[in-house]
Amino acid sequence: MNDKVEIFSIGTELVSGLVLDTNSHWLAGEITLAGGDVRRVTALADDLRALKEELQAAVDRDARLIITTGGLGPTPDDLTVDAVAAVAGSRVHTPTEVLEDFARRREMTVEEVSTPPRIKMGSIPASSTLYLNPVGWAPCFATEVNKSLIWSMPGPPREVEGCFTHHIQPAIQDMFSAQTARLRVYVDSFESETSPFMQRVMNEIPTAYLKAYVGQSRENGLPVDIVVRSEDGIDPNILLEKTHALFCTVAGEAGKTVTREPTAPLRE
Repeated sequence: MNDKVEIFSIGTELVSGLVLDTNSHWLAGEITLAGGDVRRVTALADDLRALKEELQAAVDRDARLIITTGGLGPTPDDLTVDAVAAVAGSRVHTPTEVLEDFARRREMTVEEVSTPPRIKMGSIPASSTLYLNPVGWAPCFATEVNKSLIWSMPGPPREVEGCFTHHIQPAIQDMFSAQTARLRVYVDSFESETSPFMQRVMNEIPTAYLKAYVGQSRENGLPVDIVVRSEDGIDPNILLEKTHALFCTVAGEAGKTVTREPTAPLRE
Protein backbone atom coordinates (compact mmCIF):
# COMPACT_ATOMS: atom_id res chain seq x y z
CA MET A 1 0.00 0.00 0.00
CA ASN A 2 1.17 3.55 -0.74
CA ASP A 3 2.10 5.30 2.52
CA LYS A 4 4.23 8.07 0.98
CA VAL A 5 3.85 11.51 2.57
CA GLU A 6 5.30 14.89 1.61
CA ILE A 7 5.24 18.04 3.76
CA PHE A 8 5.47 21.59 2.40
CA SER A 9 6.08 24.61 4.64
CA ILE A 10 5.22 27.72 2.68
CA GLY A 11 6.50 31.23 3.31
CA THR A 12 9.33 33.45 2.15
CA GLU A 13 10.02 34.16 5.82
CA LEU A 14 11.02 30.48 6.21
CA VAL A 15 13.45 30.22 3.31
CA SER A 16 15.01 33.60 4.12
CA GLY A 17 15.81 32.60 7.70
CA LEU A 18 13.45 35.08 9.36
CA VAL A 19 11.30 32.37 10.97
CA LEU A 20 12.24 28.86 12.11
CA ASP A 21 10.08 26.13 10.58
CA THR A 22 8.93 24.14 13.60
CA ASN A 23 5.77 22.91 11.86
CA SER A 24 7.50 20.36 9.63
CA HIS A 25 9.43 18.89 12.55
CA TRP A 26 6.27 18.40 14.60
CA LEU A 27 4.16 17.13 11.70
CA ALA A 28 6.81 14.64 10.54
CA GLY A 29 6.87 13.11 14.01
CA GLU A 30 3.08 12.88 14.28
CA ILE A 31 2.63 11.46 10.79
CA THR A 32 5.42 8.93 11.25
CA LEU A 33 3.79 7.67 14.45
CA ALA A 34 0.51 7.40 12.54
CA GLY A 35 2.22 5.04 10.07
CA GLY A 36 2.99 7.47 7.27
CA ASP A 37 6.24 7.20 5.35
CA VAL A 38 7.48 10.80 5.19
CA ARG A 39 9.68 11.04 2.10
CA ARG A 40 10.18 14.79 1.67
CA VAL A 41 10.04 17.94 3.80
CA THR A 42 10.25 21.09 1.68
CA ALA A 43 10.24 24.83 2.46
CA LEU A 44 9.00 27.08 -0.34
CA ALA A 45 8.91 30.83 -0.91
CA ASP A 46 5.69 32.68 -1.66
CA ASP A 47 5.98 32.22 -5.41
CA LEU A 48 2.84 31.02 -7.20
CA ARG A 49 4.63 29.37 -10.10
CA ALA A 50 7.03 27.49 -7.82
CA LEU A 51 4.19 26.42 -5.52
CA LYS A 52 2.19 25.00 -8.42
CA GLU A 53 5.22 23.20 -9.85
CA GLU A 54 6.24 21.62 -6.54
CA LEU A 55 2.74 20.53 -5.59
CA GLN A 56 2.19 19.05 -9.06
CA ALA A 57 5.52 17.21 -8.74
CA ALA A 58 4.39 15.69 -5.44
CA VAL A 59 1.16 14.54 -7.10
CA ASP A 60 3.16 13.09 -9.99
CA ARG A 61 5.28 11.17 -7.47
CA ASP A 62 2.04 9.55 -6.25
CA ALA A 63 2.38 10.88 -2.71
CA ARG A 64 -0.64 9.48 -0.85
CA LEU A 65 -0.76 12.44 1.53
CA ILE A 66 0.54 15.96 0.91
CA ILE A 67 0.51 18.43 3.79
CA THR A 68 0.90 22.17 3.30
CA THR A 69 1.23 24.80 6.01
CA GLY A 70 1.17 28.55 5.49
CA GLY A 71 -0.03 30.88 2.77
CA LEU A 72 -3.72 30.99 3.78
CA GLY A 73 -3.92 34.51 5.19
CA PRO A 74 -5.36 37.79 3.85
CA THR A 75 -2.14 39.36 2.54
CA PRO A 76 -0.85 39.44 -1.08
CA ASP A 77 1.88 36.88 -0.36
CA ASP A 78 -0.66 34.24 0.72
CA LEU A 79 -0.88 32.10 -2.42
CA THR A 80 -1.50 28.52 -1.28
CA VAL A 81 -5.20 28.48 -2.15
CA ASP A 82 -4.48 29.62 -5.71
CA ALA A 83 -1.69 27.05 -6.08
CA VAL A 84 -3.76 24.10 -4.83
CA ALA A 85 -6.73 25.20 -6.94
CA ALA A 86 -4.53 25.32 -10.04
CA VAL A 87 -3.18 21.82 -9.41
CA ALA A 88 -6.71 20.53 -8.81
CA GLY A 89 -8.10 22.33 -11.88
CA SER A 90 -10.59 24.13 -9.67
CA ARG A 91 -11.83 27.67 -9.22
CA VAL A 92 -11.52 29.50 -5.88
CA HIS A 93 -14.50 30.51 -3.77
CA THR A 94 -15.32 31.61 -0.23
CA PRO A 95 -17.92 29.33 1.42
CA THR A 96 -20.76 31.08 3.20
CA GLU A 97 -20.09 28.83 6.17
CA VAL A 98 -16.69 30.49 6.68
CA LEU A 99 -18.09 34.02 6.64
CA GLU A 100 -20.88 32.97 8.99
CA ASP A 101 -18.26 31.55 11.35
CA PHE A 102 -16.26 34.80 11.18
CA ALA A 103 -19.42 36.80 11.92
CA ARG A 104 -20.48 34.63 14.84
CA ARG A 105 -17.07 34.74 16.50
CA ARG A 106 -16.64 38.50 15.98
CA GLU A 107 -20.26 39.25 16.94
CA MET A 108 -20.79 40.99 13.61
CA THR A 109 -23.07 40.46 10.62
CA VAL A 110 -21.94 38.54 7.55
CA GLU A 111 -22.04 41.77 5.59
CA GLU A 112 -19.77 43.47 8.15
CA VAL A 113 -17.12 40.74 8.05
CA SER A 114 -17.22 40.42 4.26
CA THR A 115 -14.27 42.70 3.56
CA PRO A 116 -11.88 41.77 0.72
CA PRO A 117 -9.08 40.64 3.11
CA ARG A 118 -11.46 38.39 5.09
CA ILE A 119 -13.04 37.01 1.93
CA LYS A 120 -9.55 36.12 0.71
CA MET A 121 -8.61 34.57 4.08
CA GLY A 122 -11.76 32.44 4.00
CA SER A 123 -11.30 31.18 0.45
CA ILE A 124 -10.63 27.58 -0.59
CA PRO A 125 -10.64 25.67 -3.90
CA ALA A 126 -14.23 24.91 -4.91
CA SER A 127 -13.42 21.20 -5.24
CA SER A 128 -12.00 21.00 -1.70
CA THR A 129 -13.67 19.87 1.51
CA LEU A 130 -13.88 22.64 4.11
CA TYR A 131 -12.83 22.28 7.75
CA LEU A 132 -13.26 25.28 10.03
CA ASN A 133 -10.21 26.35 12.03
CA PRO A 134 -10.74 25.40 15.70
CA VAL A 135 -8.16 27.86 17.07
CA GLY A 136 -7.71 30.55 14.39
CA TRP A 137 -9.40 32.18 11.43
CA ALA A 138 -8.28 30.87 8.04
CA PRO A 139 -9.92 27.47 7.43
CA CYS A 140 -8.09 24.31 6.51
CA PHE A 141 -9.20 22.15 3.60
CA ALA A 142 -8.64 18.78 1.93
CA THR A 143 -8.29 18.41 -1.84
CA GLU A 144 -8.18 15.18 -3.82
CA VAL A 145 -5.95 15.27 -6.90
CA ASN A 146 -5.50 11.98 -8.77
CA LYS A 147 -4.20 9.51 -6.15
CA SER A 148 -3.09 12.21 -3.72
CA LEU A 149 -4.91 13.93 -0.87
CA ILE A 150 -3.68 17.46 -0.16
CA TRP A 151 -4.40 18.86 3.30
CA SER A 152 -3.75 22.60 3.68
CA MET A 153 -3.47 24.44 6.99
CA PRO A 154 -2.54 27.97 8.12
CA GLY A 155 1.07 28.53 9.18
CA PRO A 156 1.01 29.59 12.87
CA PRO A 157 2.17 26.57 14.92
CA ARG A 158 -0.78 26.79 17.32
CA GLU A 159 -3.17 26.59 14.39
CA VAL A 160 -1.22 23.77 12.74
CA GLU A 161 -1.47 21.69 15.91
CA GLY A 162 -5.15 22.55 16.35
CA CYS A 163 -6.15 21.76 12.76
CA PHE A 164 -4.06 18.60 12.65
CA THR A 165 -5.39 17.28 15.97
CA HIS A 166 -9.03 18.12 15.29
CA HIS A 167 -9.31 17.28 11.62
CA ILE A 168 -6.33 15.59 9.96
CA GLN A 169 -5.27 13.10 12.61
CA PRO A 170 -8.72 11.42 12.79
CA ALA A 171 -8.97 11.43 8.98
CA ILE A 172 -5.64 9.66 8.42
CA GLN A 173 -5.97 7.21 11.30
CA ASP A 174 -6.74 4.32 8.94
CA MET A 175 -5.00 5.68 5.83
CA PHE A 176 -1.67 3.93 6.22
CA SER A 177 -0.85 0.23 6.08
CA ALA A 178 2.07 0.48 8.51
CA GLN A 179 2.37 1.18 12.22
CA THR A 180 5.36 2.83 13.85
CA ALA A 181 6.97 2.78 17.29
CA ARG A 182 10.15 4.45 18.54
CA LEU A 183 12.47 4.53 21.53
CA ARG A 184 15.53 6.53 22.56
CA VAL A 185 18.39 4.70 24.26
CA TYR A 186 21.94 5.60 25.32
CA VAL A 187 25.05 3.55 24.68
CA ASP A 188 28.37 4.15 26.45
CA SER A 189 30.47 4.40 23.28
CA PHE A 190 31.50 6.93 20.67
CA GLU A 191 29.66 7.31 17.37
CA SER A 192 32.38 5.56 15.37
CA GLU A 193 32.22 2.60 17.75
CA THR A 194 28.41 2.51 17.67
CA SER A 195 28.06 2.59 13.90
CA PRO A 196 28.77 -1.16 13.39
CA PHE A 197 26.19 -2.00 16.09
CA MET A 198 23.51 0.00 14.30
CA GLN A 199 24.41 -1.41 10.90
CA ARG A 200 24.17 -4.99 12.12
CA VAL A 201 20.76 -4.38 13.71
CA MET A 202 19.40 -2.73 10.56
CA ASN A 203 20.77 -5.56 8.42
CA GLU A 204 19.04 -8.17 10.57
CA ILE A 205 15.81 -6.17 10.99
CA PRO A 206 15.27 -4.29 7.69
CA THR A 207 12.22 -2.39 8.94
CA ALA A 208 14.26 -0.81 11.76
CA TYR A 209 16.01 2.55 11.53
CA LEU A 210 18.67 3.59 14.05
CA LYS A 211 20.12 7.08 14.32
CA ALA A 212 22.85 8.34 16.69
CA TYR A 213 23.19 11.98 17.79
CA VAL A 214 26.80 12.83 18.58
CA GLY A 215 25.93 16.46 19.34
CA GLN A 216 23.80 15.31 22.27
CA SER A 217 26.33 12.86 23.73
CA ARG A 218 26.68 12.50 27.48
CA GLU A 219 29.69 11.31 29.43
CA ASN A 220 28.39 7.77 29.56
CA GLY A 221 25.91 7.74 26.73
CA LEU A 222 25.51 8.44 23.04
CA PRO A 223 21.77 8.88 22.29
CA VAL A 224 20.41 6.51 19.67
CA ASP A 225 16.85 6.56 18.35
CA ILE A 226 15.32 3.22 17.40
CA VAL A 227 12.38 3.50 14.99
CA VAL A 228 10.49 0.52 13.57
CA ARG A 229 7.73 0.18 10.97
CA SER A 230 5.42 -2.81 11.01
CA GLU A 231 3.62 -3.42 7.74
CA ASP A 232 2.30 -6.94 8.30
CA GLY A 233 -0.11 -6.42 11.18
CA ILE A 234 2.47 -7.18 13.88
CA ASP A 235 2.29 -4.92 16.92
CA PRO A 236 5.11 -2.41 16.32
CA ASN A 237 5.91 -2.37 20.03
CA ILE A 238 6.78 -6.06 19.85
CA LEU A 239 9.11 -5.35 16.94
CA LEU A 240 10.55 -2.39 18.84
CA GLU A 241 11.39 -4.55 21.86
CA LYS A 242 12.97 -7.15 19.57
CA THR A 243 15.10 -4.46 17.92
CA HIS A 244 16.08 -2.96 21.28
CA ALA A 245 17.06 -6.38 22.63
CA LEU A 246 19.23 -7.08 19.56
CA PHE A 247 20.95 -3.69 19.87
CA CYS A 248 21.67 -4.40 23.56
CA THR A 249 23.10 -7.81 22.64
CA VAL A 250 25.29 -6.48 19.85
CA ALA A 251 26.60 -3.63 22.02
CA GLY A 252 27.11 -6.01 24.93
CA GLU A 253 29.28 -8.28 22.78
CA ALA A 254 31.65 -5.30 22.44
CA GLY A 255 31.58 -4.63 26.17
CA LYS A 256 29.18 -1.69 25.91
CA THR A 257 26.09 -0.95 27.99
CA VAL A 258 22.76 0.35 26.70
CA THR A 259 20.37 2.27 28.97
CA ARG A 260 17.02 3.93 28.35
CA GLU A 261 17.79 7.08 30.33
CA PRO A 262 20.96 9.19 30.56
CA THR A 263 22.73 9.15 33.92
CA ALA A 264 25.44 11.72 33.30
CA PRO A 265 25.74 15.35 32.15
CA LEU A 266 26.36 16.36 28.57
CA ARG A 267 29.85 15.61 27.28
CA GLU A 268 31.86 18.85 26.93
